[in-house]
Amino acid sequence: MRNYSHSDLFLLFFSRAGIQKICSHTNKQAGKRRAKGSKARPWNAVGKEQFCVFLALVLYMGLVRLPALADYWSEDPFFGAPFCGQLMSRNAFLGVLWNLRLSDPEADEENERKRGTPDYDPLWKLQPFLNDLQTSCKAQYHPNQNLSLDERTVAAKASIGPNQSPGDEPAKWGYKLFVLADSLSGYSWNFEVYAGKRRQASGKGLSYDIATSLMDRSLGSGYRLYCGSFFTSPVLFRDLLSKETGACGTIRECRRGYPATKPNGLDRKSPRGTVKWLRQEEVLFLKWRDVSLCTTFHKAQDGRRVRRKIKSRDGTGRHASPPAPIQDYNRCTRGGDQSDQLLDRCSVPRETNRWYKTLFFQFVNIATANSFILHREICEQFGQQPDTQKMFLRALVFELAGELYPLQTTSLASPYAMQHLPEPLARADATARRSKATRGRQSCVYCRRTEGKQIKTPWQCRSCDVPLCAIVDRNCFSKWHRRFLPSQTHACV
Repeated sequence: MRNYSHSDLFLLFFSRAGIQKICSHTNKQAGKRRAKGSKARPWNAVGKEQFCVFLALVLYMGLVRLPALADYWSEDPFFGAPFCGQLMSRNAFLGVLWNLRLSDPEADEENERKRGTPDYDPLWKLQPFLNDLQTSCKAQYHPNQNLSLDERTVAAKASIGPNQSPGDEPAKWGYKLFVLADSLSGYSWNFEVYAGKRRQASGKGLSYDIATSLMDRSLGSGYRLYCGSFFTSPVLFRDLLSKETGACGTIRECRRGYPATKPNGLDRKSPRGTVKWLRQEEVLFLKWRDVSLCTTFHKAQDGRRVRRKIKSRDGTGRHASPPAPIQDYNRCTRGGDQSDQLLDRCSVPRETNRWYKTLFFQFVNIATANSFILHREICEQFGQQPDTQKMFLRALVFELAGELYPLQTTSLASPYAMQHLPEPLARADATARRSKATRGRQSCVYCRRTEGKQIKTPWQCRSCDVPLCAIVDRNCFSKWHRRFLPSQTHACV
């Protein structure tokens, strides 16, 4: 049986110390605004529990989408969502959203006074939280050999902050992220927010600096990096190879270092399946049809064949095989696509006019996607059936809501909740008055597993058949079912 909950995995990326810092900065920002006379919304100091409920509502809004934010608290049964009103009032939610701050407001003012100087940090309002999340993502997962480096755009229309038009991306305007992901699982191992010209540039180009920065030294050697034409350059690939890291990616023929060999080149009249390749020491340049590729660990042909039927002039057809580097590139760049799919399926849909809040919600998506990948791999390791992403997020919302959401008061709770009721343990031969209170008691399963304590209880769950505390100051019955029941009906074994 699993000895972790969905919220345990999520809090690996949102640590309790990090949440406490966000709460402190948010309360300071609210006090600063109220001192200036802003009383648009009532405010009560937010703590860790209230902020976890705020995150639960944010994730819930990614699962259940309504046209407007106010519709989640609407009294109209057509749009209303009773779940939100039972967790937090609309004014309390909007108060946290309005005052949300990821950095110290006083430090923000000091950084703002440095604008126009080399010491100014354009990402300062996001940097403390960004550093913690990057450290957590790298610490909680060891990637496989193949890595994928790609660009990702966070859609936003605000004309402030590090906003730009990415051109080819599906989102035509937004903030750009550079993400290093595991090609097999899609886990986002490292990422960086584009903020314009780098303060410590190497002089070899932006793509070179980003790639070398994301390939952190703590990653080690022996990896194989797959990337797009924005990052691929012979200079980068040779430097990575000197660090015992192979690289493969599509390349623009106008790149510096690309061999300018026009004789015997490919044109539109070349037969389909024709391959041209050239090796310069350890770097292989290859062109197949209209694709140009550069690699440092492949052979031009290694004997692998993939059947591709090509229509011939006589109408009979023939078969061609793409080069091995092309096959591996198409297979291993799916990691970035898989990561994008995980983020888009249940992404937080909130739009704000503060750029750091928009990126914060994107980081919430990254944390939930990474925690789901950890859950899936742990289940596969122990031969268990993992939850779907939707059910994983549903259980995570219940667990983050914690004690503030009564499990059995509404039909929105777990459909199995009414089957799990407390009942007294069997008390055989408990006829004497003195023995009725103590005879038949057993150790609470929840206390033993979470705290390592042997606490006796006279109560058990009717369906789960496990002893659980059910008193006012130690309601293990409710905690047990909130922790395990939403995701697995057979978890209480």
